[in-house]
Amino acid sequence: LITEGGLSFAGLAEKSELRDRAREARARKLAAKPPPPPPMSQHPWDPAYEYVNCAAGPSSVELVVVMMHGIGASKEDLVPLASRLGLAARVLYVFPGAPTKQWWPLNPADWMQSVSGGEEAMAKLIRTEFPGLRECRVLGQRLVDDLRAKHPQAKLVLGGFSQGAMTATDVALHLAEPGCDAILHVSGAPIDVDNWATRLEDMAAKGRKKPLVYISHGRNDFVLPFTVSAWTQCLFQQAKCDVTYRPHDGLHDVGPLEPIKGFLIKTLFTAGDGGTT
Repeated sequence: LITEGGLSFAGLAEKSELRDRAREARARKLAAKPPPPPPMSQHPWDPAYEYVNCAAGPSSVELVVVMMHGIGASKEDLVPLASRLGLAARVLYVFPGAPTKQWWPLNPADWMQSVSGGEEAMAKLIRTEFPGLRECRVLGQRLVDDLRAKHPQAKLVLGGFSQGAMTATDVALHLAEPGCDAILHVSGAPIDVDNWATRLEDMAAKGRKKPLVYISHGRNDFVLPFTVSAWTQCLFQQAKCDVTYRPHDGLHDVGPLEPIKGFLIKTLFTAGDGGTT
């Protein structure tokens, strides 16, 4: 306890001195802990928070990373990422939770069936504006507004896994100015792509900042076909976004963390527009 509190045993001869030093160390440790996160105005997604390296409190946050879970999961499933990514920066991770364990009604089997149904079936699926998406856009904007108000100095990343990746990407493309700094699209799929393309064209026409984009997908994914990740990549590259594409040999999972960590560091130190020319 004494060494954890940044103190030493030097000069301690009596038990009473040891106890006093331990009390001082405990007080230092408590003082170094970040304060509890501010309330999110009772947001329906009831986010969980994980501060990393933020002993000075919310005002010290450099990067806010929102991660949305997949179907049937919960916000707690992604919380370990906060410590596993091991960023040295001052980061606030935000893990929203879908009230019904899915962000909007979706049958994952539709994606695998569309593969056997040919290009026409897949083209129809990726152009679908699924019921509930518009409500997610409104709630996503509300969440971002709250985070921006509390951490105006921080870069903002919207990301997710599986359906969470689809939802986070959709929300990111519908945000009001200033939008977000980066998108993490992990083992997801493109949806409502005509709308996504229009939003990206609108960003370019208005000179708005385009987000950095990270896309990863397992080549052996049996839930969402691996091929859809290349379509997502193509969509953002055609819009001249700066895209980091990291396919891997895994299944339907988050995949290697080092590339994600590298992308977050890149986001933190990239100034201005995330687009390419």
